[in-house]
Amino acid sequence: MRNSALVLFALAACARATPAPQRAQGYRANLEEADAHDRDAEVHDRAAAEADRAGVDGYVCGDRAMSDQTTSGGVPVTHWVPCWSAAAEDSAAHRATADRLRAEARAHRASARMLVDVERTFCADLPEDELTHTPFIHRDDIAAVVPYRTGGQLVGAQITWKPVRGLTADWLRTALMCHRARLATLGYPPTYMAYDPSMLLATQLAVTTDHGALIVTIRGDDDVTAAVVWSRAQALVAPTPR
Repeated sequence: MRNSALVLFALAACARATPAPQRAQGYRANLEEADAHDRDAEVHDRAAAEADRAGVDGYVCGDRAMSDQTTSGGVPVTHWVPCWSAAAEDSAAHRATADRLRAEARAHRASARMLVDVERTFCADLPEDELTHTPFIHRDDIAAVVPYRTGGQLVGAQITWKPVRGLTADWLRTALMCHRARLATLGYPPTYMAYDPSMLLATQLAVTTDHGALIVTIRGDDDVTAAVVWSRAQALVAPTPR
């Protein structure tokens, strides 16, 4: 029986302060989105101010001077211009949009800060040289790789480690959490530690023990991700080309 509970790491989800976007956004992308929302909010602020200036007691009036100059045979065509009640509505709509955009900008900045805080927390105890690679770089210390299936369907991979002095479930979990936090901060680039089957967005990760052996279980959230997990896992134990 395995004697440690499944630990699921969903860093991207916990790092969002707004509804999940269609693509994962890292630290830099969140700040860029925030700046863009602030710029758009300023456009709506100016539009609201222009609507206010155009209105008279909350109404939008035409150009009376131009109307007076519009003549036919020297006789003014009209001396009046309707004042429509759109200015207040336009101004309020622009200000509401500006407020919404600034709220979204604040949410993106909060997401960026949280991503950095998560990475700093998870990586605080990891030595500097361990930040250059994940544990899966040590292929010779991997004992076995097997497919992980549910109901006969491939959903990921399980990697069993050989006994390594100093390697514990807590250390392994900390190291993988650190790199997954860094991956989230960067916005899940596919090139980040591309040999590691756990460095993918739509995955769940567990570090367990079985009769003293350390096992990492990586499960994909969809069929495509599961296939990529399994492909990367197989490559860990494939013969190294000479």
